[in-house]
Amino acid sequence: MKLFTYRGKRVRVFHRKLKGITWFIWWFPFLLAISYYSYLHLEELKVHPLPQAYFLGAGLLFSLILSWFINRVCYRKMLFFQKLNSLRILSRFLLENNLYLVKKVRRENKIIEKIALPQVYIKQSRYKIEVSFILEGNKFQDRFLNLGATLEVMFNGDFRNKTFDNRFIKYEIAINRIDSRITIDEVKVKGSKLQLMKDISWDYIEEPHLLIGGGTGGGKTVVLMTIIYALAKIGFVDICDPKNSDLAGLKKIPVFHSRVYTSKEDIINCFKENVEFMEKRYEQMSSSSKFQAGKNFTHYDMKPKFILVDEWAALMAKIDRDYSQQSELMEYLSQLVLEGRQAGVFIIFAMQRPDGEFIKTALRDNFMKRLSVGHLESTGYDMMFGDANKTKEFKKLDEINGVKVVGRGYIASSGNLAGEFYSPYIPLDQGFSFYDEYAKIPIMEFEGQEFSVFEEYLEEKKSKEKIKVDEQLQEPEIIHRPLKEFAEEYDLKMQTLRKIIPYMEEHGISFKRTDSAILIEPFQEKLLLETITQFEEDGRKSYPKAIEAIVSHHGLGQGQGQA
Repeated sequence: MKLFTYRGKRVRVFHRKLKGITWFIWWFPFLLAISYYSYLHLEELKVHPLPQAYFLGAGLLFSLILSWFINRVCYRKMLFFQKLNSLRILSRFLLENNLYLVKKVRRENKIIEKIALPQVYIKQSRYKIEVSFILEGNKFQDRFLNLGATLEVMFNGDFRNKTFDNRFIKYEIAINRIDSRITIDEVKVKGSKLQLMKDISWDYIEEPHLLIGGGTGGGKTVVLMTIIYALAKIGFVDICDPKNSDLAGLKKIPVFHSRVYTSKEDIINCFKENVEFMEKRYEQMSSSSKFQAGKNFTHYDMKPKFILVDEWAALMAKIDRDYSQQSELMEYLSQLVLEGRQAGVFIIFAMQRPDGEFIKTALRDNFMKRLSVGHLESTGYDMMFGDANKTKEFKKLDEINGVKVVGRGYIASSGNLAGEFYSPYIPLDQGFSFYDEYAKIPIMEFEGQEFSVFEEYLEEKKSKEKIKVDEQLQEPEIIHRPLKEFAEEYDLKMQTLRKIIPYMEEHGISFKRTDSAILIEPFQEKLLLETITQFEEDGRKSYPKAIEAIVSHHGLGQGQGQA
């Protein structure tokens, strides 16, 4: 049993004046030097006070300003002075909120009131502040029990934890979060932990499944691509992009084994495959000679498998009215979320906000890591981080010290208090390219019978793609339609068109005819429209000249453009 617990520096009344005290300490050497100079030249100053008096006054003023500036820089940059400032802030808070005791002391037959602060201690490091308040049934006890949100705002940090330690209640506040930001080179997976900040990581085994929220322009896609960059080196990543936007371009990167899906049918099939993969992996594990009850995929030297979906809500919108597809997809998702952890199958969802309309609350609760970037509305934060953060003050912060901040948000394990998050810094302005970096990642070959699910699908997919390419290479059939139908669509006079067509035929542009109509193809429609436009621009002078200009522009000669 410990006889003594160090809780930090005790807060005193005089601490409220610390900034003034340190300012005077910086200024004192200047004051001493000026006073000593004045003492040495006192007689001279009495006889001829000017101009030395001006010089000394200017020196005094300059030293005051210089001392103020040095003091300000120290409080901004140096940890020792930041600790002093925290003492000052806390002392002033206690005094201004009447959280102090008044003791009466008798001195020389007079009763003097003396202010005494209760036992409050503060301990501070570069990234954390711990504040301990005495309880023991004192008159401030009820107020001391609910100071988390207040301290968070007071120290411009994140309230992380509240613990009871013997006679004290201790609050933990995370500070200087942007200093904990890392670069893309530092985003690595060690064991099962994906490093996201210096002191924050996602352990995908202990906290299976990741939910990412963020509004448009908040940096959600960059965070996704950063996570892919790290995970693709240690496991297999399936990428689903129902919007067919940023992530769809990764389908040509070799490391993803053509595992990028955009259509709703392909995405549903991806989930189906991964359910089959998971079931086969469980079979492999249970029949292995290394089998031990309760062991996960890492015990069997198996690689993790990640399924990443960018904007799940867009996918649900695509199958909004197809209830059979909705039911099928939700069944696959439920199986993977509830059973995937031990087999090494993990889900990563990115959404503008995790609305219960698109993902069931019971399933959302099984996403054990939550991350947001950009700014969300209060309801969005409630959906992301749950009841544990109902009273948390989610700050909207676009600039720090006058510099615009991108990729800021919050992160939490499910059910815990959210903390400030800064996505890894990506030097895009220095030429960094995710696509180039992805191309350098070596291809990880499928190992194990469970991967046969994907190999069969890949063969089938390649076959379909080959058929599609062959169909595209075949000479397309030219579609004709009657001239009258074309004229009605563009509100043109048949008389005008019949006048133009003979001139066109003189230039080798032949038109197909039947007994009752002239038939035209799409390219001939384009030529007719361009001819009429050219005729109007030439002042309605000559159809032959207009046709000659159009034919020359397209480089058509005799026999070209024929039906």
